[in-house]
Amino acid sequence: MSEQKILSVIIVTWNTGKLVKECIDSICSLPEYSDSIEIILIDNDSRDGTDEIIKDNFKNVIYIRNNENIGYAPAVNQGIKKSNAKYVLLLGSDTVLKPGSLKKSIEFLDENENAGAVGCKLIFPDGSPQGNCKRFPKLINGIYTYLSLDKLNADYDMLWFDYDKTIKVDQIATTFLMIRGDILRKLKGFDEKYKILYNDVDLCNRIRKENKEIYFLHDAEVIHHGSYSTKKAKYDVRKVMYDDIYRYYKSNFGFKAIILLPVLKLRLLLTIMLK
Repeated sequence: MSEQKILSVIIVTWNTGKLVKECIDSICSLPEYSDSIEIILIDNDSRDGTDEIIKDNFKNVIYIRNNENIGYAPAVNQGIKKSNAKYVLLLGSDTVLKPGSLKKSIEFLDENENAGAVGCKLIFPDGSPQGNCKRFPKLINGIYTYLSLDKLNADYDMLWFDYDKTIKVDQIATTFLMIRGDILRKLKGFDEKYKILYNDVDLCNRIRKENKEIYFLHDAEVIHHGSYSTKKAKYDVRKVMYDDIYRYYKSNFGFKAIILLPVLKLRLLLTIMLK
């Protein structure tokens, strides 16, 4: 068996070639980047020249190209199976890592045995903060979310939090989430029933059930452009996204989740009509 890496960075891309190049460039330029860190890129059948970009610029990246878009969760699990690292970072393809982001996150997990995972501060390209921490949703939060009644979700969205201190959280976006490798492998990564959405919420829930905490680390920063892949999604992909949403609420709230179904159908219809 090869020597264990300290960190595996797992990135899934779908038609974000230029952004993923910027992302990998930012990792490789970090002062803390070394041979103990590996990058595993899973390409879900991109048609924008991603394969040429990676092969021409990043010889050391472990590149897995799928012949179809198998979904985010199964693609991440492909990367997890390739890794035996102490820590695994799930990273969005549309991010740029700032100096110290990896170093501080690794050190935090080294120093806090009760931490199963840690995320960091996401910022927009203009430097303004981007919310990435939430409580676990109640059924009413799903209704408010998909009726765009965001003001009623203040507690769920943690709108009281200024992202100015390190705290325990229920869930944090897998745009940047560093997880202990042994826990992630024990949990077998994402539940693949969630192809695109709510896989992160489910994973955070399962990490917490392993009696490990999830932390937000306020002094490590990552630039996040936004969900470019899902913004370009067509109806069939969006249908899968909304199926994931309903699956999560039905799994956690049983038959009561039926009241969310017409809300999701209306939201999907409006999303497609307004594209």
